[in-house]
Amino acid sequence: MNFLPDSEIINLKYQLAQQIKASINRAASNKNSNTPFLESCVDTLVDEIAELKIEISKLSLTLSSFQNKGKSYPVSSSNGHNPPLDYSTKSDNSLLTFPIQLSPEYLQDIDNFYYPETAESDSSFIWMGPENKTSIELPVNITFPIKLIIKDVRFITDATKESLKIFINENQLELELFKQNEGYTITSVWLPLHSSTQDKFTIDIYVDESIRVRDMYPEANDTRKLCMALKEIEIHNNSLEYVNT
Repeated sequence: MNFLPDSEIINLKYQLAQQIKASINRAASNKNSNTPFLESCVDTLVDEIAELKIEISKLSLTLSSFQNKGKSYPVSSSNGHNPPLDYSTKSDNSLLTFPIQLSPEYLQDIDNFYYPETAESDSSFIWMGPENKTSIELPVNITFPIKLIIKDVRFITDATKESLKIFINENQLELELFKQNEGYTITSVWLPLHSSTQDKFTIDIYVDESIRVRDMYPEANDTRKLCMALKEIEIHNNSLEYVNT
């Protein structure tokens, strides 16, 4: 008989606790005043949820340390001391560090990205196209909560923005878009359940279509089909923030 692993059981307990809490709150909202019993139930569930979050974090970090022990993947990090992402290297001496930063220089080697360009602010960015989707695959097994941040995103049309979908290991993410100057910062969190943990970490980005620039601006010399541009993709270990929320 196959039993669920501990990580899956803890996640299921947490989800059940959230559902129970929501049900109690709905029941309480239908009363003229909350009874002490309902208040006590909610307080107890909040405490138990906090404990479950802590256990999830501890277990995730422990699993990660075991699975990544002896492995290494040189990645770009915020301190600038690690080399760019290059998984063809034979070296196994460096450690996987977070945040992982995927720059335009890295993304240009991924299918359905063009080439790095320089903005007026001297920062680099890259357009996605000519197809309407791309897949970024990293050969790492991530077993802890992740926060995904995509910086300075520009869309070819508003309809493109509305059609955006992002998946991690085939799980669709709930996206938050924050307007910043002319672009957007997109954030999302991902909690790896047992069914979504693999020997690789894959980010799939989809929009409905890419649009030929000349179709929008007939006077333009640009013949490319574009959908969205971005400055950088960051992948953060979100364990501590997840526990504290």
